[in-house]
Amino acid sequence: MASATPIRHMGPREIALVVICAASFGSSFLFIDIIVTEVPPVTLACARSIVSFLTLGIVMMLARQRLPAIGAIWFKLALLGVATQVVPMILLSWGQLHIDSGLAGIILGMVPVLTMLFAHLLFHDERMSSASFIGAILGFSGVIAVIGRGALGNVEAHLLAELAVLAAAFCIAGANVLARSAGQLTPMALAVGSQASAVVFLIPMSALADQPWDLAVSWQSIGALVVLGTVGSAIPGLIFYHLLARTGATRASLVAYLVPIVAVVLGAVFLHERLPWEALFGMVLIVLGAWLVNQRQRSKQTNWIES
Repeated sequence: MASATPIRHMGPREIALVVICAASFGSSFLFIDIIVTEVPPVTLACARSIVSFLTLGIVMMLARQRLPAIGAIWFKLALLGVATQVVPMILLSWGQLHIDSGLAGIILGMVPVLTMLFAHLLFHDERMSSASFIGAILGFSGVIAVIGRGALGNVEAHLLAELAVLAAAFCIAGANVLARSAGQLTPMALAVGSQASAVVFLIPMSALADQPWDLAVSWQSIGALVVLGTVGSAIPGLIFYHLLARTGATRASLVAYLVPIVAVVLGAVFLHERLPWEALFGMVLIVLGAWLVNQRQRSKQTNWIES
């Protein structure tokens, strides 16, 4: 079993942070849609990571914290950067060229289920119980209901794009578990270190793949990139690592259940879309599923899956 810091039950403060984190991450779908028509996926991921790294670097200096010294921990931070930024952000950006953000949100709703499975296999204190398993299934069902039946109408038409987003979900779930196993680092060090590692990988990848100096990018896309890197990446990333350290990988990944709700609400507010009854029903399922996943395991006998 992997070693990690002890976890605690979610209280009102942690629940509020989950909502804030989900709202920030959820807004990124809107900004990616604006940017991806002008900026190719690799360069979009690179620019997002650079803005996020600069933002977090300023916050770290203001907080008077430091990155860890050069050593073995940087190998783990490099893996974390690849798993949270390099691979999933490229896959997600490419996927949104071919499928809508709603369907991408549904597929990313698999993150908590996958995280719970990975955490069960690796961490002694995150074994799956019957309640958490049922909660995960309810939450994912709610994600599908929020987006609505229409979003599933073209499942076969863009299979590669859907598989790319699913691969991104696997990467993010694995990164959630990896980040918790690096529990000796502060949330700030995890966030800045992983972003720094991502930038190191993405700059040469962007230069080789896209020659970004030749791109014609509008001021609208530049503004969206700045917001995406700060509000949609740096701030929620820092909050998420804080949640991860306090509540564990399974409960912190509940953020992914709420992200599609944010996408639907933003569409209703800014695009004047009506929320169908399926969306309201889905929200109920998601809240119920989140509550079930957050239940304490009463004893070793309550584990639904034994290793």
